[in-house]
This record gives sequence, structure tokens and C-alpha cells, in this order.
Amino acid sequence: MEAELASTDDSDSAWERVQKQLSEEHKKLQDSLSRHGHTASLRPAEDCMVVDIVYQGRERAVPELARALATEVEELARILSAHEREILETHLLTEVAGTLQELIATAERQVRDMNAELEERPTSTGMRLRLVWRASRKAPPGLAPARERLRQSADAWIPEDRAAVGAFLQEQIARRQSEDDTGSWLELLTAALDYRAWHEFGVERHQHGTWVPATGPVSGGERVLAMSVPLFAAASSHYASASAEHAPRLITLDEAFAGVDDDSRAKCLGLLHAFDLDVVMTSEREWACHPQVPGIAIAQLSRVDEIPAVLVTR
Repeated sequence: MEAELASTDDSDSAWERVQKQLSEEHKKLQDSLSRHGHTASLRPAEDCMVVDIVYQGRERAVPELARALATEVEELARILSAHEREILETHLLTEVAGTLQELIATAERQVRDMNAELEERPTSTGMRLRLVWRASRKAPPGLAPARERLRQSADAWIPEDRAAVGAFLQEQIARRQSEDDTGSWLELLTAALDYRAWHEFGVERHQHGTWVPATGPVSGGERVLAMSVPLFAAASSHYASASAEHAPRLITLDEAFAGVDDDSRAKCLGLLHAFDLDVVMTSEREWACHPQVPGIAIAQLSRVDEIPAVLVTR
């Protein structure tokens, strides 16, 4: 026994630390139990300390209490699961699912509007582009069938549809809760039911009669067009929702079309005019004096170090 305990710290300070820790742990247990009407007391007995617990009016040993609590937690979880299912069926499957239907339909309609803008304005080289809104690579399992059901009216769902959508939404909530249990329920539900995180945008180019990803090998100018045109279409589609016919359709470009040849710059500026966008842009060399641009106001910006001002010369 002497050899077995050779590495054990038996100093007075170690004994004081153990006593202090024991007292702190007992206080935590006592506080937790007293909040629910139970008690825990500490008493010395034959060179050790014994914890006596009175739980629901009965004295229980700690192992017995642990088993009783595990049984109670299991029962409460079963009741809560049934209650969650009831909430899902009466609330999520009516209000939340209906809202998700509306949002997904609105997003798909907006993509159609943007693609209509792109269809009417092919580039001067004949390149045609379109946007796709699809399930993301990090989409949750079961999104495809749930998305098909969410695109239908909830009034047309059969019981199997309601059960499938409810199970999908419940899985998202459970998954989010397992990943982050520190936030509030509002934050958890907002993140779990954020349909935008289930989707991603892509850009496709029409080539040889089929639509292919626009990330393939193309010239520098076409690459800029493939990146810029969908953004211009998105801005144009967004501004089309304005109630005032003559509302500004402002976009700003910093260092516009840097590293792009003059011909491609002219085409990009022509597209901005075709989309009827009001552009403010900076550039190290682009003056925007192209036949495709009907009007432009040019200003030279000058500054001097350590002077907090910029000189604007028309």
C-alpha cells in the first residue's frame, strides 16, 4: 500500500483543497435540489463523508437517485416529443410550412424574372447565360422530396405528405439543437428553418445546345461577362419591384472591370445600359466613352497624402 500511494499528495494543502472541493460540490447539489423542493445533507461517517438525499419525500442513495432521474428524464422526453409533434402538426405544418411555400415560390419566381431579363439581352458575342437556384452541396438529407411537397399547396397534402414534411422540419430543428444548444429557441428555430441555407445559386452558359456550368474554360472577357451579367440581371429584377416608375436604379462598381480588354468593357457597359441601371463606378483607366453608352458624367478624383480631402474635377 505504501508503494501504491507513493505518488499521492498527502500534504495539508492537498487535504484542504479536497475538503474545499467537496464543500463546493455539495453546495451545487444542494442548490440544484432545493430549487425543486428536495434536500441534500453532508455528514461524516467512518473516515468518509456521506451524502443523504431526500427526493420526493423519500430518502435515496445517490445511485438510486441517478436511476430515478434517468427514468424521469426518459419519460419527460417521451411526453415532450409527443408535444413537439402536436406543435409541428398544428403550427409548423400550417403557418411555417405555408410561409416556406410562399418564400420558395417567390425565390423561384424571381429567378424566372432574372432569366427572362437575360434571355432578352444576349451578349454581343452570342453568349447566353442563366441563373439556377438549386439545392446546395450542404443541403440537409431529404430536402428534395420535402421541397417538392413545399412547392405544392398544403391544402392538397395527403396525411403521408404532412407526416413527411413534419419529420423533415423536426429533423432540422433536432440537428440544429445538437450543433448549438447555447442560443434561444427563437435563434435555434430561425437557423433551423432558414430555407436560404438549403439552396445555392449557380450560373450556366448555353453551349452546343445544352446548358453547362459557366465556370468552364472561357476567355477573360467572357469570364467577366459570366460573372457580371447575372449580377446585373439580379439588380434589374430587384429594382423592377419598385412602385415608382422613375425610381433610381443605382449600382456602384469599385475598380470596374479591372484587367479586362476594351472590347469586353464596352460590352459590359452596354449591358448596364440595356438593363437600365444607373451606374456610379471608379476605375484606374476606364472613361466609358463607348458607342454602347448613351451618356456619361466623368470626374477626375485627386488627393494628396495627409490632407483629408478629395478634389473632384468634372
